[in-house]
Amino acid sequence: MDSARVIVEPGTGYELLLSGMIVAARQATRSLDDATLWRRRAEAAGPDVIDGIRRIGREPFINLLGFVHAMTEERTSEAALAALAKASDRDVLLALVGYHRRAMRLVTPPAVIRAAVDGDQDARREFRRTSFPDLRYWQASLRFLLAGPSADVRSEVVGILRAWHERGFSEHEPAIRGAQAADAPAVRELVAAMELDAVLERIAPGITFAREVGQSLVVLIPDVVLRPGYVIGDHGPTLLIAYPAGSSGADPAVPPDPLVRLGKALGDPLRLRALRELRDGPLTLTDLAERLGVPRTSLQHHVRILTYAGLVVLSVDDAQWGRLELREDALAQVSRLAERYVLG
Repeated sequence: MDSARVIVEPGTGYELLLSGMIVAARQATRSLDDATLWRRRAEAAGPDVIDGIRRIGREPFINLLGFVHAMTEERTSEAALAALAKASDRDVLLALVGYHRRAMRLVTPPAVIRAAVDGDQDARREFRRTSFPDLRYWQASLRFLLAGPSADVRSEVVGILRAWHERGFSEHEPAIRGAQAADAPAVRELVAAMELDAVLERIAPGITFAREVGQSLVVLIPDVVLRPGYVIGDHGPTLLIAYPAGSSGADPAVPPDPLVRLGKALGDPLRLRALRELRDGPLTLTDLAERLGVPRTSLQHHVRILTYAGLVVLSVDDAQWGRLELREDALAQVSRLAERYVLG
């Protein structure tokens, strides 16, 4: 496969969308550091804001990441809102329903998605039937996005985002911008010195994916609001990866981030049991949950911690869960990292 150009691109426009995703995804409370904090901010912004964000749903916010990259020169929140207000109703709705994402086009023919956006009722039913029918949150988003004329939907989405920006996000934007700006130089140095896979092992350990033919640009987005989570999406030839800012380097006087992550991951009985189950071979999240006798939704939080520590490899396709595999070599890193830090 041809090599892709890799850039590191901070932008509060991306973060505005990802903060909306957190508020919309109720199950994120346990898996993300600041999920509860962002949800409280949305509640304080008013019922119209939090209810509106939840009507949109989590996936459309991911779908819009590529739109922000493609339609703005500066990736600020103000530029993102202006681009959404300026673009045609049809283009915004196409972006919201994921028309430019490979995962959506693989399950629903692009012609059906276009016809659904243009108002064809048969196409709308077919879109909902074929586009991940078992994902209730996505089906709820499609019902909202395809319920009326595209002009009304675009107007409502932009209005909700503007209200969220004014009442909940903008107050924290300078701090987010500063954290992104502080992280980007170190990751740019990594990009200049390493292959993409090696860079991702540093900034988002435990994640593997296959870049598709034709993807010529990889955009690495330092993310503050989702830490320690990540998001992978695409928009035509562009692959976008929002990674947790602050994960690229370490002060020698401060415990190295990989050691802290490993210590946290190993400090829970259920996570230790999960690692033991994976010793016999890869498992899906559902299979692992059944073996451990816990709900799949409860296990997601623990799996995220294990992958973030690099103890488990999670194969992802776009934003979907894949197979989990134990990294035995990562277990050996615990003693080496601890000895190096403690004994110098």
